Amino acid sequence: MTTLTRNWAFRIAGGAGLVAFGLFAAVFFVPPDVEKAWVYTIGFMVAVLAVLLAAASRLSATHSRLGVRPRTRLGWWAVGLAAAGLVLAVALPATLMQLAATVEGPMVAASNVVVLGFLAAIAAGVVAAVAWFRRAERSVLVLLTMLPALFALYFLIGELVFPH
Repeated sequence: MTTLTRNWAFRIAGGAGLVAFGLFAAVFFVPPDVEKAWVYTIGFMVAVLAVLLAAASRLSATHSRLGVRPRTRLGWWAVGLAAAGLVLAVALPATLMQLAATVEGPMVAASNVVVLGFLAAIAAGVVAAVAWFRRAERSVLVLLTMLPALFALYFLIGELVFPH
């Protein structure tokens, strides 16, 4: 890919990021709740597209190939944090709910564990972004750790913007 094409890919990613930011700002000015949710969701999907375009552009700029296993320490941290986030957000709350049905007495609320899982997923996404854009990580697993992070961000920000 030539330098001109790479610059265009970065520009498209930046433009998509600006459009997503504009859609997020528009959420506060759209009156009905249903339309707000649609504008928020579309803005978030445009932001995900911008991240994917930037990652693909970075990959082509370095003429690198995708690998399966992480090559850097930050890449391994991202995969580990994502695994911990999935365990905390999915497996552990299900186990706690089964235990709550059989055991009497105080227990940890499953919602607290889910929040910890979401925070671990967001941390995994941040570490994965640093590994990908700053440390030249080229692993598919590191890219995949960004997906639970983006979902957790979407969910948590949506809970703050649309309280119920």
